[in-house]
Amino acid sequence: MAKINVNNSGKYASSGSNDFFSLQDDGDIARVRMLYDQPDGSDLDYFLLHEVEIDDKKRYVNCLAVDEEGDLHPEDCPLCNSGFKRIEKLFIQLYDEDDGVVKTWDRGKSFVPKLLTYVNRYGSLVEQPIEIERQGKRGNKKTTYDLFPLEKDNAVLEDYPEKQELLGSLILDLSEEQMEEVIDGTFSLDDNSSKPKR
Repeated sequence: MAKINVNNSGKYASSGSNDFFSLQDDGDIARVRMLYDQPDGSDLDYFLLHEVEIDDKKRYVNCLAVDEEGDLHPEDCPLCNSGFKRIEKLFIQLYDEDDGVVKTWDRGKSFVPKLLTYVNRYGSLVEQPIEIERQGKRGNKKTTYDLFPLEKDNAVLEDYPEKQELLGSLILDLSEEQMEEVIDGTFSLDDNSSKPKR
């Protein structure tokens, strides 16, 4: 066992797994830094996915229906061909200023216009802290979130811990053959013969 200096807390741990961000109840507020620096929002973590059950747990799987140019070809994805619904998901990786850790905020496509309006108005998201406030009691299906920009300090991504690579961790990146196993109910993450492609 290696003894380390307590003043270096957080310096040595392996990265690759973010906590999930949430605000639990009406009026809850968090001060965050969204870890994106492209002024057009092109670096946002936005994916086309399928939600499937693997090992008795719901998991996201990357959809194979989109080509390099962004065109949709459902016939190229076994999950699409088998009737699994496609889902557009936005995963916002942010630094929680209160907790001092990187977290992932799982949002649906309905949050995209709000975030793009914010990007179009303020540009690079990492350059200023943001307060997020929840509007809606726990369990309310119509809960919304307001974003309030705080004073810009021109921070850069290098000032914060590295973001997680979501594809291959939170989002399984499966081959066509592995998707066929998912459809047949034979794919398992515990099975050494069935590992997601990297």
